[in-house]
Amino acid sequence: MDSQRVSSRVGSAADVTRRAALVGAVVFLACLFGIATRLPGTLAVFWPANALLLGILLRSPRLATPATWVSATLGYIAADTVTGSPLFSNLVLNLCNVAGVAAGFLVFRLIGQQRPWLTRVQSLALVAAVILVASSVAGVAGGFANSAIESTPWQSGWARWFSGEFLNYMAVMPAVLTAPTRADLRRFRRRGEVVALARRVAPAAALLVLCLILVWAVGGSGAITFAMPALVVAALTTGVFVTSLFIWTTTMWMLVLTADGHIGVPDLGAMPVELSVSIGLSFLAIAPIAVACVTNERRAAITALRHAVAHDDLTGALRRDEFFRRAHRLTRDAADGVATVLMMDLDHFKALNDTYGHSAGDGALERFADDVRSHLGRRHLFARLGGEEFAVFCTDVSELDAYAIADTIRIGQFQRATEHFAGHGVTVSIGLAHGSDSLEMLFDAADRALYDAKRQGRNRIVTATPASDVHRSS
Repeated sequence: MDSQRVSSRVGSAADVTRRAALVGAVVFLACLFGIATRLPGTLAVFWPANALLLGILLRSPRLATPATWVSATLGYIAADTVTGSPLFSNLVLNLCNVAGVAAGFLVFRLIGQQRPWLTRVQSLALVAAVILVASSVAGVAGGFANSAIESTPWQSGWARWFSGEFLNYMAVMPAVLTAPTRADLRRFRRRGEVVALARRVAPAAALLVLCLILVWAVGGSGAITFAMPALVVAALTTGVFVTSLFIWTTTMWMLVLTADGHIGVPDLGAMPVELSVSIGLSFLAIAPIAVACVTNERRAAITALRHAVAHDDLTGALRRDEFFRRAHRLTRDAADGVATVLMMDLDHFKALNDTYGHSAGDGALERFADDVRSHLGRRHLFARLGGEEFAVFCTDVSELDAYAIADTIRIGQFQRATEHFAGHGVTVSIGLAHGSDSLEMLFDAADRALYDAKRQGRNRIVTATPASDVHRSS
């Protein structure tokens, strides 16, 4: 036992070290990218490292171990070292970076965890608060650092750091927080939704490309707003993650054109992008994210409402109208027109309610519904038609397979009746109809077969043709 504990601890320590090293590597590469955007004598035009680190930690708080903080700090320092930055400014400026990230993570810890991120407008308020604190702390520390290194006024350094950090966080963090997991991607592919997403994204992407070309072609300070229509379209038609990617792309493009003076902003010396432009681009990012969050909430509310309208509150089975609507659609789509209907009715259900109370009856209905669902495929329909009467409809099983499913359901219900209610619980009678007749004829045949099962003693299956010729029972 002791050796197992030691082995577990060693494995856990190795996992922590590996994750910390991975985070450090991400920070290192992000810093190299940011350093590549520095103009001579200025801060980086675009610095994604802090936003990436904070986004990763907010998304996976368990990564915020001492090893991760040390690894991330070394990643900052290593990037400046390999690109030839002086040691003193390297250490001081990167400690300012870490201080801002740490402050943002502390606010997250104090306010409370809210995941998944950016699915609601309230979540955006939390993200904005985290970003504001992280940018402010980095600005205060950076102001003092720049004053010590460059002998410039503290206020100037604070403005440069705060505006740059606020913009970088707003451009990068939403995409990090809402990026799909591997499980999300697998589920997405399995449901065949890739083509549907591409169709939704294509118009917004084409509009964004057009807007960014106009920014380059027209120029001028007002050009920073040209991308807003594309971002709003993305927010309304796609989702928060895609909108965040669009914002990230737009921000980088605007910063590049702003820094080289292409859109009419004058050279500001050590400050590569004017303060008002940085804040304006930040607000340009906030608005579409807010619209995407509202749209996401609206979609979720509509989905919940549609589910409530279509499904029974107690059992989660389809309601009668929705069941028949979907059954008609499946019948039209069936290649050979052959379908199967199971009509099921719980035996002696009123006696169970009278003896054990309505809570026992509700529990029996819920357990029965759960059991039936466990034996059905994704394309099979299951409904509660009323009271203790249920139905199943499918177009992709043979009559023998349908009978096997029905018998499994019957046996399982009989076992529960015996185990939970000492033989006084409810069993199930089932009528089965299979063929290529109309939906109405199949249901009529299954309904007649069900009542034949009741007349023959209950707890049995009766199979009938649409002409109601009963040819098998058990």
